[in-house]
Amino acid sequence: MGSPFASQTQSDPIPLPFDPPHTVTVRRLTGREIEAAAEAHRGNVASGSARAWPATLRRMLEFGASDPDVQHAIADPLLGYDRYALVRSGLVSWSYPLPIKQITTTSTGTTAISVIDAVEDLDDEAVDFIARAVLTLTKPALFHTTVQDVEVEKKSD
Repeated sequence: MGSPFASQTQSDPIPLPFDPPHTVTVRRLTGREIEAAAEAHRGNVASGSARAWPATLRRMLEFGASDPDVQHAIADPLLGYDRYALVRSGLVSWSYPLPIKQITTTSTGTTAISVIDAVEDLDDEAVDFIARAVLTLTKPALFHTTVQDVEVEKKSD
């Protein structure tokens, strides 16, 4: 695992498979940041705005928890974490000419306000990919699906 300090664990540039040759670099989240991502997800589910919830709930009610699609949704490591919170906290850099952090500018003499928020402009596939990269670095055990995966991880530590 390495250092217990999140700031000391960062990925190499990760190629974006859907937009070569672009890359992203992510870091491990702190304990508070991962808790904030879980809290943001809980708030979204409670307010009814989680993106996959309607379809998953429909399948659960129709087919029960033994349905393969429901089991797939339950097994998703991102379940329980807000993807945007993961991206905003863990994305260090990317190869795009846009700033990662939101920039707000106001014009003098007028009330014009300009907001550039490239993370909000990302499509669903990009948000999902980056969130998974952050969570993989932060909580790799969530991505182990077999006993063999766990054994390999233990040996690499």
